[in-house]
Amino acid sequence: MNKRPVIICTDPGIDDFIALAVLLQQPQLDIRGMIALSGNVGLPITVNNALLAGELCGRTDVPVLAGSATPLARPARNACNIHGASGLGTSVERYSNRKPLAQDAAEFIVQTARQFPGALEIISLGPLTDVARALTLDPAIAQLLRQIVVMGGGIKRGNATQYAEFNIVADPEAADVVFSSSAPVVMIGLDATHQCLQPRSQIAEMAADTELGRMVGLMLNDYADMYRRVHQLEGVVIHDAICALWLLQPNLFYTEPMRVKICLDNGAHLGQTMAVTDGAPFATVAMGLDAEGVARRIVDEVHRAVIQ
Repeated sequence: MNKRPVIICTDPGIDDFIALAVLLQQPQLDIRGMIALSGNVGLPITVNNALLAGELCGRTDVPVLAGSATPLARPARNACNIHGASGLGTSVERYSNRKPLAQDAAEFIVQTARQFPGALEIISLGPLTDVARALTLDPAIAQLLRQIVVMGGGIKRGNATQYAEFNIVADPEAADVVFSSSAPVVMIGLDATHQCLQPRSQIAEMAADTELGRMVGLMLNDYADMYRRVHQLEGVVIHDAICALWLLQPNLFYTEPMRVKICLDNGAHLGQTMAVTDGAPFATVAMGLDAEGVARRIVDEVHRAVIQ
């Protein structure tokens, strides 16, 4: 079996961590590296959590790189109110003894794209800062990438603001670089992910009596507590794990080709992903999904990961 080369850009984050547990266990994926950057929490914490995911998933062979500590042009945001100070909820605080690979993240992306022309897939589960830096460093790699899968955006809604999704508004200039490039972009945003509320009753199915399984149970229960408190919902939307399924079973998603522009104007619409009629390259945008199929696949994949 020819494995598919993949780079994961991530800012773990509870839902990032769940996505990493799923992706790191896939035999068909050749995870070339994980780039942790500032987003849900600050850079030292995201790097720690990515290293920890590699350890607990038995994938210390996958290098972790420290990506960008700040957005391209704006102050950093965070989502500690959602993910806790540790990024892993209010019940989990763990530290890795490993160190990240001492290489610039943008250079790593460029080198890997040139190593695997036409084959490399990038899945971005956080702000697009380092992907944008790589495309700026060597614009020609846009033609070498198989796809850039973006968990972010929303044509009809936001979550960080009324109009903007967190990963995009956290670095809108970076998103603009990516969406205006000639690279093939797939946007798995809130239009799709908010259609899949994972019932709280399914958390027990994703946990297990293993080190990783107990941690997943604690994190997701903290996440569910937040959803109950903030959204008055009995369940969770595991955005990044939903996005990860695009690499495994894209037929679970309903997509449309769409020209997407990022609003860079200061004000209420900053970071909004807008469908436009001209002036931007086409992206593949998920506007829906098979909610039952996605929820079931996430439960099965997470459970498989935690009992390894």
